Amino acid sequence: MGALGTGPFENDDAMDFLDDLQDLPAGERGHRVLQALDGVLLAQGFVDAPRMCEAVAAAAAVGASLQPQSAAGESGLPGWLAREPLFLTEEVLEKSRQVLRRAVRSREGEWWELWEEAGLVQDVDTACQRALSWLGDRDD
Repeated sequence: MGALGTGPFENDDAMDFLDDLQDLPAGERGHRVLQALDGVLLAQGFVDAPRMCEAVAAAAAVGASLQPQSAAGESGLPGWLAREPLFLTEEVLEKSRQVLRRAVRSREGEWWELWEEAGLVQDVDTACQRALSWLGDRDD
């Protein structure tokens, strides 16, 4: 995982996912976001880093679409997302919350291991908590 920072949009897999998302017609983006979220939520056991990076980026993009003012200034946030926010459903919102919770609570999988080895888990946790706040998460 090539990473420029610990934020949800600051790694190669996240940036590739967001570039691919931008290239899709607006009406197809929601399906791709759900694919990324479900790739983690439906996984049994170990989740590889690229899959988690995509899902975290998808969840944060959903949060940024819901609360663009709060997400403004987030490093790596693509400019097109403010102009073309994602279509949001309650299912997408809830799955986004679940992915971000799993990312920081599970303490398992390649994504977590890489951040742990780098000594950056606190920074990653903070970034995910920030994205959760955009989704109105009350940590319930």
